[in-house]
Amino acid sequence: MEATPHWRIRDELPLTAENLRALFDNEIPVVRVKGFASPADCQSFLRGMDGANVQRFNVPPHPGYIGTAQFLFRWGHQKAEYFTAARQAYEDRDYVFRRSWDPIARVNQALAEAAGVPVQVAEEPGFGRYYAGIVRLASGGIKRHTDFAPFNAPDYAIAGIDAQLGWNLFFETPQGGGSTTIYNRPWMAEVVPGQEPPQSYDLPDSQVAGAETWTYHVAAGDLIFFNTRNPHEVSPGTGSGQRLHIGAFVGRQPDRSMVVWS
Repeated sequence: MEATPHWRIRDELPLTAENLRALFDNEIPVVRVKGFASPADCQSFLRGMDGANVQRFNVPPHPGYIGTAQFLFRWGHQKAEYFTAARQAYEDRDYVFRRSWDPIARVNQALAEAAGVPVQVAEEPGFGRYYAGIVRLASGGIKRHTDFAPFNAPDYAIAGIDAQLGWNLFFETPQGGGSTTIYNRPWMAEVVPGQEPPQSYDLPDSQVAGAETWTYHVAAGDLIFFNTRNPHEVSPGTGSGQRLHIGAFVGRQPDRSMVVWS
């Protein structure tokens, strides 16, 4: 993907096949589905989290999470370790889903209906399915980073995608802050076989200097998609309420079908 001087349309557009294509191709900053989850859905999910296995990421500011993330296994781990962890992560996630409802199934269905192409959880030959659907409690913010499987996970099947989105569905939001800023500066990196994937977290200001930006503000019930190859960061929340959401990545494959993982 070449660096895009400016997004073609600076707006948050609805979920359609054309807008998904434009987002994959980095022509627009954000797709938003307002009210994708009803207030009752949000409250149901919050109640479903009572007693759930909430863990903490080992990078500042240490947001909480339920499930697992593939990036936790990018360095110093065998591939089998990730897929073993994914099975436990599904148990932790499904504890919440059984007590509330299944956002992953609903989002995958919405994607498939909008794009008219198959959408399925990613599979690794010989290992099984990836984990999809990480719940995050990120009121402390998240540092600037990028996510693009061909650079982040070059030895995994998901590296075969040609573009990548992330989506977040919000159940509760802080009174202030908690916004995501996206920099129109698609990540370029050299992948060296046999070496660790390139650094993609806590990126310096120099990597985004002069880039066009878009900041989306969160609202409970909204579903938001953006191109995760662009550097992005989350500001700390302020006041009452927490920044609680579930999310996943969506990879576009060369045949234009889509695969999902977290």
